[in-house]
Amino acid sequence: MDKSYQSLEEITRAVLNGDVSSITGLVKAALEGGAEPKVVFEALTAGIITLGEKLSKKEAFLPELVIGFEAFKKGMEILDPLLKKLPKEGKKIKVVLGTVQGDIHNIGKNIVKVMLEAAGCEVYDIGVDVSPEEFAKKVTEIDADILGCSTLISLGILSLRKTVEKVRAVRGDKTKILIGGYVTSPELAKELGVIYCKNAYDAVKYVKTLKGGE
Repeated sequence: MDKSYQSLEEITRAVLNGDVSSITGLVKAALEGGAEPKVVFEALTAGIITLGEKLSKKEAFLPELVIGFEAFKKGMEILDPLLKKLPKEGKKIKVVLGTVQGDIHNIGKNIVKVMLEAAGCEVYDIGVDVSPEEFAKKVTEIDADILGCSTLISLGILSLRKTVEKVRAVRGDKTKILIGGYVTSPELAKELGVIYCKNAYDAVKYVKTLKGGE
């Protein structure tokens, strides 16, 4: 097996295993061996996307994903400056993420953020307890392709409804709306005319449909 190919496989495996201590050396070795930064980035993201898929199938659990993220971020510390020097490759899908007003949960949102960034999206995380007006302002300001709203509490459903209404009023169908979180459901999504994501991997799969199944 080609050494550069083998080192890329090792990077993906290190993310899958949450091997934070090894990832820096593996990334440096791949780059020194002649691998392009973008190719090394793809090896890192392959680990994260696979972990997200495993989580969606209950073949992995949240702690494994969290540790995998740590390995991913460690590798990105080296790659990020190199990737920023590369020529832009066309328009990225712009995503605004936030937890609705009245809800301060953020673990699920943070997982979605990392996975969408790994999938090549430009993500704007505007935090928790976000009002409908703040969501509408941000998606308009950046001309967002997607808005992702989450809530884990029943009281958040009213805020979610108001957010969908407010964003639709200013954006129409220009911004697709994804919802997720413990109290959301396919039925609620159908009622609101939005897209339901059971987990972070569902969000990635939807993005891939917008990108033409890349």
